[in-house]
Amino acid sequence: MNRPGEKDIGSLITLLEDEDQKIVATISGHIVNIGAAAVPYLREATATQPTLAHRIDPVVEEIRVNELGSAFLGVSKHGDTTTGLEVGAFLIAQFGSPNSDIHAYTSKLDAMAKEARERIDQQSSSKDILKAFNQYFFVEQGFHGNSTNYEEAENSFLDRIIDRRTGIPIGLSVLYILIGSRIGLPLHGVGTPGHFLVKYDAKNYKIFVDCFNNGTLLTDKDCARFLIRSGHGFKASYLHRSPVRSILTRMLRNLIPLYETKEQPAKAEKLKHFIKLLQHRTSHN
Repeated sequence: MNRPGEKDIGSLITLLEDEDQKIVATISGHIVNIGAAAVPYLREATATQPTLAHRIDPVVEEIRVNELGSAFLGVSKHGDTTTGLEVGAFLIAQFGSPNSDIHAYTSKLDAMAKEARERIDQQSSSKDILKAFNQYFFVEQGFHGNSTNYEEAENSFLDRIIDRRTGIPIGLSVLYILIGSRIGLPLHGVGTPGHFLVKYDAKNYKIFVDCFNNGTLLTDKDCARFLIRSGHGFKASYLHRSPVRSILTRMLRNLIPLYETKEQPAKAEKLKHFIKLLQHRTSHN
């Protein structure tokens, strides 16, 4: 089947001017099905016909979100790896920040990892290595939990966490893992009920890091006490490693009620769709 050409796309865009809303909806659907190839023409039309922006912008947004959905289907090819976590976390960031330059932010992660490596004596004990990394991440870089505005969606978007130096537990933990893994630190995420931690899992030193609370170090017993006091009870499985799919799913689920509260049900539904895509594809691997 031949792809629509420039004239075809241009003709469809012209039909968006129609006064019949059913026609506009049908034409919008056709353009969305064309996908990313239509976006440059839609942008040009918005520039030359500003009065059409209210009809073109939703079409562009629908195409963009569909492209993200396709990208989510590709996350599973990375398996349960830090690479998969990074790719998925930045896809979530792109949902919230359409114009964000993800390549620029991955470069920032590389630069921070380089700085952190320079602060660490690799011949030190595992305990001292973690101490030096925490000094860099929480003190020098100033990353901290956003307890004042916990419900902001920006707390879950990696680019915004980097810019603002604040976020919720899972967002900060993912960032901590992505930087630490670049310098070989044995880190993984642990999604406990009501909270999210990072485990530093060296052969001779195992400890949990609470990234939301300035890198507080917690033993297994500390975690158990916290969970019991919080009303969740305790099971040993609560402290098991969280697979990448589970971490990304939890990040997406955190955002859904925020958009529902903002009366943006369409965005909430898209996030639910992303979760299905993530679960569907990985369930066949």
